[in-house]
Order: sequence, then C-alpha cells, then structure tokens
Amino acid sequence: MKKALALCLALVMALGLMSFTASAETEKVHLTFVERYGSTTRTAALRALLDEFEAQNPDIEIELISPPLESSQQKISQMLMAKNELDLLEVTSWERASYIDNGWLMDLRDYFADYPEQETFTESVKSSLATTDGSIYCMPLGCYERMIYYRVDWMEELGLTFPEPGEEWTFDALYDIAKAMTDPEKGRYGWALRGGGNSYQQFVQQVTLGNLGSENLLSTYEPIFTKDGTSIYRTAAAKKGIEYQLKFYKDCSPADSIAWLFSDQVNAFSTGVCGLLMQDCDCIGSFVDSMEEGTWSTYPMPIDAESKQASIGRGFDGWGMTSYSAHPDEAWRVLAFLGSAEINARFCAQYGVIPVHTTASEYEEAFASGYYAPYSYMFGHPEYYRSSGGVDLPYTAFTSEFGKTSDVDLQNILMGNADIDEVLESWAEQWEEEREEYGGYEG
Repeated sequence: MKKALALCLALVMALGLMSFTASAETEKVHLTFVERYGSTTRTAALRALLDEFEAQNPDIEIELISPPLESSQQKISQMLMAKNELDLLEVTSWERASYIDNGWLMDLRDYFADYPEQETFTESVKSSLATTDGSIYCMPLGCYERMIYYRVDWMEELGLTFPEPGEEWTFDALYDIAKAMTDPEKGRYGWALRGGGNSYQQFVQQVTLGNLGSENLLSTYEPIFTKDGTSIYRTAAAKKGIEYQLKFYKDCSPADSIAWLFSDQVNAFSTGVCGLLMQDCDCIGSFVDSMEEGTWSTYPMPIDAESKQASIGRGFDGWGMTSYSAHPDEAWRVLAFLGSAEINARFCAQYGVIPVHTTASEYEEAFASGYYAPYSYMFGHPEYYRSSGGVDLPYTAFTSEFGKTSDVDLQNILMGNADIDEVLESWAEQWEEEREEYGGYEG
C-alpha cells in the first residue's frame, strides 16, 4: 500500500512538473519582426543579433520575416493595413511619414524618456529624432548618405584620376570621367544610372539642391521649397538636374538602365558593366563580399560648379513598433537592444550604413577610415556639404507617391516622350498643393 501511494505521489509530482514546464513555455512571448531591406548578408546579421537578444531574454522569441527586396514595401504595407500579427518593423525615411499618417506606428516618447543610450546619438540623429509635436516613432538604425563608388582597375587602366575634393570636384568633372570610361563596343559604361525606384533623388534633386544653395531654401527642414514658398521644381536649378540625368543616360549609361533599381545598379558595378556608381553606404558590405580588394574604392560627392555646394541628408532609417502590438513592453526591449551603441555599431559594420552613435568607432574601427573615409571628409567640410531634410512634416507622406509617379515622368523624358518644363510644372504644383493642404514646418 505504501509503495502504491509513493508511486501515485511520484506521478502527481511528475505531472505537476510537466504542467509547470508547459506553462512556462506557453508564457514565452512571441514577437513578429519584418525587415524592409532584406538580403542574404544583412538578414543573417540581423538574425544573429536577435538570437543574441533571445539568449539574454529567454522569455521572448522573435520571428523574423524578410520579404524580397523589390516587393518588401508592398508586403509591409499590406500587413499593416490588414493589422496582421506584427510587433516590430523596419521603417525607412521614405515611408515613415506615410506610416505615421496612417496611425500604424507606436509613439515611443515615453520609452525614450528613460533610455540612456540616446545620449551618444549624433547631432544629426538627435535633431530629427522627434516629429514637430514631440512624438518619437523610431529607434534610429543607421544613416544613409550618398558617395561615389568607382572601379580602381578601370581608372588605372585608362589613366584617369579624380580632382581633389573641393571646388574642382564638380558634376561636370564626374561626367568627364564617366564619358571617358564608356566604351559600348567593350560592354563598358561609365555610369550606373538609377532609372526607377525614386530615381529623382539621383541627379535631379541632388543637382537642384546643390545648384540652389542652402541659403535659398525655405529652410533646411523643408528643402522642397524656396524662400518665396514655391517649389524648387520651378527653378532653373531643377531643369539643370533633369538635363544632367538625360546627359548621363545618353552618353554614359546602358539603354536598359532606364528601368534599373538599386539591385541592378549594384550588380552592374560589381560585375564590371559600369565604372561609377552614386549610392548610399549600404553597398559597402556587398562589394566587400563580391569584389576583389583593390579593384574598387569610394570618393566624396561632387559639388555644384556655381554654388560650390552639395546637399547631404539629415535623418535616419529606424526600427519601429506597430501601434497595435499586443506586447509593447517586450517589443521595446528589442528596440532598446538594437539601438544601443555597441549593437548598432556591429550591425552597421556588417550592413554598411553609417552608425547613429558618436562612439561607433570605439566598437568598430572601420568607421574611422577606409571605404567610409569620404564621409569623414564630407561631414568635416560644411562649407561644401550642407545638410537638409530629416524631419517628418505633415505633407512628406506624399514622398512615397511622388517617387512612383516621378519615375514614370523621368523615364518618359529619357525616351523623348515628355517635355522637361511641363513635367517640372506638374511636380511643382503637386508639392505646393500638398504643403497648402497640410502645412509646413513649425518648429
């Protein structure tokens, strides 16, 4: 009888332990996380950091979704509109205003109130962290800034050299090098044109802002408008920007580049189709993996020959939390981890973007030199490189729509099917109507 009772007690205890274990497992919080710019290298780097977080926080498990790059924006928007299970997401500067406007992002200002890591954010990040009403919708991920990538092997073969950075390094000098590199019979082209996917940002807006000069903008927070309140697309500088796009396309780029997206540009450069590329720093990791060391390098952005200025961005892409997350406190713990100086530096070093902390080089020496050297030069020469943008204004949600329609307009211009003046007039009217309806910067 005693043996039977002991056996029963043992069974009860075992069942209780199993029940406790099962209960503990069911109490683990499941978070869903979607990234916008997935790639083999980048996704692996992010997944490794999330695994590290899970090891430190065994009560949380994170599912990472990485849609194909070309369809990721549409996929994320669909998930948000349908309120699919989603807690964390990558939020680009292009889509942030639209997400805020639709109420899809959680205001994180209460969490940031006690977040010590923000003390070492760069001044650029600090100045654009909050919206005009004080809301904070993203944990800064990294800053994207353009520079020139070039084929060292081509330059040496052709006996080409860059002018020293400064007043001689202009868009005209860039064109001369691109033209000298171009040899269609050999399948070589000097310029990797961005024909689609917000293509107006390359050349058109870049040249426009540089030629106008920051002193002629309504403010550095509203670089789409001039001091008289009209759109920059009403200026001669904007026409100059489109004419440069047309010039580089006709003389220095493959015909099919009229439809190239980011991945097409990167592939054309790394495979030896094109010798020059204007892109953000997130290409670095890809080229380190795919190209032989010494065959490529980087250079500062050219400046406008008249104003002696170039426009560089202010702001960042970030990690956000959905406004309807069922687990906001746990989601914040993930954001706080990813936003810390060490973790941010490690991720940016693997991905290739500019870190958001002033202390990044303490964790990753690469940010002080090498392929990132052009940024040290540009950030250290504000007499040439003027920052603008970076603040989410009521009308900036229009940026996403404008990126799509302007691609079509520019492609029609390149094919000779549209008039430059008519296109610019349309662009100006659209932006002026948006600002009139929603208002501008009030900070």
